[in-house]
Order: sequence, then C-alpha cells, then structure tokens
Amino acid sequence: MIGFYGFVPEEECCAEAAELAASLSQQLAGEPASHARMIRFRLAGGAAAECVDRYFFAGEGGRCVSRIWYGWGRHAEAVGNFGNFKTEEALRGQGIGRRLFDMLKESLKRESDLPLALFCTSSKPHLVRLYGEIGFRPAITGSEGGPLYAPLCGSPERFSDFCRRYYAPAFRLRFEQGGIGFRHEVDCLLRFALLELGENAEFGLCGYASYEAAFLAVAADPSAGRLERVATDSGRTAGWAFTPRGGVREVLVHPAFRSFLPTIS
Repeated sequence: MIGFYGFVPEEECCAEAAELAASLSQQLAGEPASHARMIRFRLAGGAAAECVDRYFFAGEGGRCVSRIWYGWGRHAEAVGNFGNFKTEEALRGQGIGRRLFDMLKESLKRESDLPLALFCTSSKPHLVRLYGEIGFRPAITGSEGGPLYAPLCGSPERFSDFCRRYYAPAFRLRFEQGGIGFRHEVDCLLRFALLELGENAEFGLCGYASYEAAFLAVAADPSAGRLERVATDSGRTAGWAFTPRGGVREVLVHPAFRSFLPTIS
C-alpha cells in the first residue's frame, strides 16, 4: 500500500517519512551529479539554516516512488524554486503524483512567509497545465513552456515587470560570501532574466555551470575557491562571483548593474 508524507529536513518527522528521505538519497545515481548532490545536501539538513525546504513523498515498502518539492531562502524578499517532481514510470497514471501535488498546494496555503515568486524549469505541456493551478505561467515572452514563473505577495503578473521591479536602480553593490540561501536568486531569477533579455551566453563562471555547482564544490573543498553573491544596497541579489584558488575573480550581474562592476566593494 502506498503512503503519502510531508518531510521538513530540520524538523522531527515520522519514521516513514525519514525512511523515504533516506530511500530517495540512495536512488539518485542516475540523475545529473550536481542535482543529485544538492538533493542529498538538502535532505540531510545541510541547507536548513539558510533555506526553507518542503518535500512530499509517496512510498511503498520503504521505497520512495514519487516526490515533489519547493523551497526558498530565509531572507527578506526571497524568491523560491519548485519542482523536482518525479514518479516511477511503472506507477504513473495512477494519481500518485496528483495526490502529492495537492498536498503541496495545501502546504503553500499554510505558509506564513511566502517568497516574492516561485520559479520552475519545466516545459512539458502537461506539467505547464498542472502547475498553472498554483499560478505558474511561462516566464519568457512568447513561450508556451518553461521556464515558469508564479508571482506571489503582490508581485507583477508578468515576469518582465517583476524583473524591472526587482532589479531597480541601486546606489552601490557589494560582494558578500555566497550561501546556499541565495541559490534561487541566481540560478533561477537571474538566469531566466537573462533569457528574457535574449542573452543566451554561458551562465557559468570559472568552469562551474551554475551557482549551485560552485557552492557544492566549495562545500566539499573550501580551498577550491571563493563563492560570492553580488548584493545591492537594498539587499537584493544582483549577480554572483567566483574566484578560483590562485585565480582571478569572475563576475556575472544583471545588465542593470554592469556599469557598477569597476566600483563594487
């Protein structure tokens, strides 16, 4: 019989949910390495001090057969990420994923401190329709698929308008140590904002394809280099930077702030 459970990494949970979290951690060998490492890191509570993470599992016999997740950083004016939705192929079409999605919807309604928006990379037509139930719509003008954007807390309906508001002019920028709590501001919001502007150049820095990949590298080996976020004077995230061991700092910021680069402190 399949059971359904919510899981919050930093909180005590029932034995069944903990068992399914451990099962999922062991099932990720076939997924992209950075993606699998980040899921394991979050499930183990490694991001709990900086991030809100909510998982929903379906399991049978101690094995996780379906999962979905959402999360965001524990800071002001955060944005969030949503997805990681997967059901074992042999069990699809039985309503398992649908039940988890409904659990997630109810959980979002109970959140007392929502982010400014949620983002998702999915472009599959059936998921675009499903995710529309919680306000997701294509972020990129003219697109019918991913990436997807769901405005919350009175944010603009259009992603382009959200970006204009979020990347409002600043008086100065500064470098701060890069924590996992700002992953979604960089790998989702900034990446999608650049796509919306038609900038399809490489997003990575110093050989790392994403902020997440760079964070995991430094978490595993602090001598690998220095990861930083570029913050505005209002505390929003303008971009990110990485300095490899013995190398030169590389920086990527939203175009609204590129004139600031020579003066960042």
